Amino acid sequence: MLLNPINFYSPQTVSEALSLYSSLGECRLLAGGTFLLNSLKLLKKKGMKTVPNIISLRKIAELKGITTDPETLTIKSMTSITDLYNSPHLTDNFAILKKVCRNISTNLIRNMATVGGNLTSRYTWTELGAPLIALDTKMHFVGSNTKEEVTVEEFFNKGAKTNNLLTHLSIKRDKKCQLSYQRVKKLSEVDVPLLGACIRSTLTDERFQQTKVVINSGTVFAKRDIILEEFLNKSEIEESIASEALNHLDLSIYDTRSDDYKKSMFRVCIKNAILELVQRRKKL
Repeated sequence: MLLNPINFYSPQTVSEALSLYSSLGECRLLAGGTFLLNSLKLLKKKGMKTVPNIISLRKIAELKGITTDPETLTIKSMTSITDLYNSPHLTDNFAILKKVCRNISTNLIRNMATVGGNLTSRYTWTELGAPLIALDTKMHFVGSNTKEEVTVEEFFNKGAKTNNLLTHLSIKRDKKCQLSYQRVKKLSEVDVPLLGACIRSTLTDERFQQTKVVINSGTVFAKRDIILEEFLNKSEIEESIASEALNHLDLSIYDTRSDDYKKSMFRVCIKNAILELVQRRKKL
C-alpha cells in the first residue's frame, strides 16, 4: 500500500466539512491532492507518522466557480487551475492569471490542482503567490464559528498557517494598472519554478505609480521588494530604468540560498518585467 491506513471523508457541504474538521482532531484537508498525497507517500517512505483522517473537499459544489462584476473577481477555492485558465473573466488586471496558470506544470496536474491548494499547501515555490500579492488579493476563510479575511501577503507573512477553511479569493478590478510576470523554471523535464517576479504599476503622467514588486525566491514565501518599489515610484517611464533598477534591489531577498546563476536570473527577470511594462505603455 502506498499510503498508511487512513479514514477518508467526503462531505458535500462546507458546514459538513467544518463539522468534521473540528471533531476529528488529527486530519488534513484534501483539495486537488497533487501536494498532499505525495507528501503522505514521502512521510510513509521515511517511516514517519501521518494523519489518520483525510477530508476531501472535491464534492463541495459551493467551493467551485468563478464570478465577476464591475468591481470584483471572485475565485472559489476548489476551482481548478485549468478552469481558472479557461475563464472568460480574466480581463483587465486579472488577465495576468492566464499567463501564470499556463506555467503551472502539465495539463494533467492543472486539471487536478486547485487555486486554494496552490496557496495553502505551504510549499514556498508555488506559482500563484507572487501575482496574487501583486493583485492585492484577499483570502476569505470560515471556521465553525468564525470568519476571517486576510490579504495573500498577510497570509504568507504569517507562515501560511490557518485553522480555518479557505472558501474564496476576491480581487478588485483595476483597468489602469499594468502587470508583468517573469519566471525561470527549475528543471527542464519538470516545470517547477526556480524563481519568479511580478511587477504591477499604474503608468500615468509618464511615471511609475503605485508600484508593487513581488518576488518568488522559491526558498521562502513570496514577498515584496519595497526598495525597488520606492525607486520605481520616483522614476519616469523610460527603457533605461530597467537597467538602473538593478542597482536598487533589496539584496536580502535575492541572496537567500541563491547561487550565482539564480542571482543573475533574478536580475534578468526584473529587467525584462520592467521593459515589458515600459514598452507596453509606449504602444498605448
